[in-house]
Amino acid sequence: MEILNDFSTSVIRALSEIDKDWESYDGLVVCGTHSPHDVEMMIDKIRQARESGRPFLGICFGHQLAAIEYARNVLGIKDATSEEFGQGTFVVKKLPELNVGLKDGESYWNNYEVDLPGWEKPNNFITVQFHFEYQSSKQRPHLIGVQFLKMCKNYKKTYA
Repeated sequence: MEILNDFSTSVIRALSEIDKDWESYDGLVVCGTHSPHDVEMMIDKIRQARESGRPFLGICFGHQLAAIEYARNVLGIKDATSEEFGQGTFVVKKLPELNVGLKDGESYWNNYEVDLPGWEKPNNFITVQFHFEYQSSKQRPHLIGVQFLKMCKNYKKTYA
């Protein structure tokens, strides 16, 4: 399992509580951050996951990068980017105010959101703007984490 970005501690905890063997599975997780870095490297890893069928979980910033990757490499919007860090066609746009707190039972903490009509996530992708990991526990594992680890287990059995 490969986990990228700053907010990995709570994701690691959530995945560990769902399945003790999660680290041995093949998958890619891109977590959130308050300090974007290595953006192009992460976009390339997301592209590789999409093209190979490797399970991918994009959380908050990872969700946004997945949209940028799709816009560039599937929809042909070569200059697709985010208002947060680039010039070009903005498929990730700044919100008028910080989206923070519980909304519809999910935990949000973001300044940006995806605006990409026509985005169709591949079957091996789960992406969410919210932080599922904050609502997950041993007693009540969040369905996002459960589904992602199930995909990773099946991928390992099928393709490894």
